[in-house]
Amino acid sequence: MYLVEKVRTGFLGVAHFHADSYAQSLKTIPQAELVGVFDRDKGLAHEFSQKFSVPTYDDMEKLLKICDAVVITSENALHHEYAVKAAEEGKHILCEKPMTTTLRDADELVGLVEKKRIVFQMCYVMRYHTVTSLARDLVVGGRIGRLLVMVGTNKLNRSLPLLRAWFTDKSLSGGGAVMDHTVHLSDLMRWISSAEVVEVYTEIGRNANPKLQVEDSFLTTVVMGDGSIGHIDGSWTYSSGHYTWGDVTLELLGSEGVLQVDAFRQNVYFISSEKPDDRLVWHYYGCNPDLLLVKDFIQCILGGGKPRANVYDGRQGVAVTLASYQSSMEGRPVRPG
Repeated sequence: MYLVEKVRTGFLGVAHFHADSYAQSLKTIPQAELVGVFDRDKGLAHEFSQKFSVPTYDDMEKLLKICDAVVITSENALHHEYAVKAAEEGKHILCEKPMTTTLRDADELVGLVEKKRIVFQMCYVMRYHTVTSLARDLVVGGRIGRLLVMVGTNKLNRSLPLLRAWFTDKSLSGGGAVMDHTVHLSDLMRWISSAEVVEVYTEIGRNANPKLQVEDSFLTTVVMGDGSIGHIDGSWTYSSGHYTWGDVTLELLGSEGVLQVDAFRQNVYFISSEKPDDRLVWHYYGCNPDLLLVKDFIQCILGGGKPRANVYDGRQGVAVTLASYQSSMEGRPVRPG
């Protein structure tokens, strides 16, 4: 049990698109207080500061001194450095995916989190969506019998990665679509099947935008420890004029039934025939999984609970992602490390 009235929370890096959503969610939670932001890019920090009325810190150590917890939404390559510094100070951590870009760094974090006994929660936001949670309950409850095959998509509008230069800079992102989108579906498959990924085969390409230095297209097949098979398309291949940012879909085929999940199906799409430019392109009105994710983080800190996605889940996400890259380079199935 954490004996404080409010969890004082700071942001370490706000380069990721999700930073704003997590901050907005945090500010709606009475038991949490947003106390500051640090980013190497002072312009980004200032913009975040103005938007959420919080002070900026040029020194991460000074921000850590006044925090109980941190949210890490920096460039991927900085996750490990920031998480280690926060963990060493005993701060609870909510970390954007991927947890790290190397398995060695991931294993170091697992050990450090266990040693410090802090709450470490991964931003595996799809575990918090009502439809994926329901799907898991149905599978675990045996409603579709033995799980045989899982087919998922997590495609992205190809224009979005171009909005932040670091997203397509391998030195900062660690990779392209594989690094960005393998994790959500591979994690859902682990979570829903209650089995680990034991084999990965991946084909990678630069198809939608050949000028990128990172991949924008991939297809991955995974074999789970329970014998079920999964297929993942997490490509950045929706056209720039596509009506949504992307999608998350998952079809679960069992020995006695089928579940079809379309996580963001609750939406409105409208174009005026008289005024083509006067349009509501896409409006989602379903649950807010980001808010549920952040609430869980705060509740775990205050109540001593365990997060739905922990540091080990983060480590496994890194392992599957890196196995995907290795498989593509070597042209063969690979066992995750």
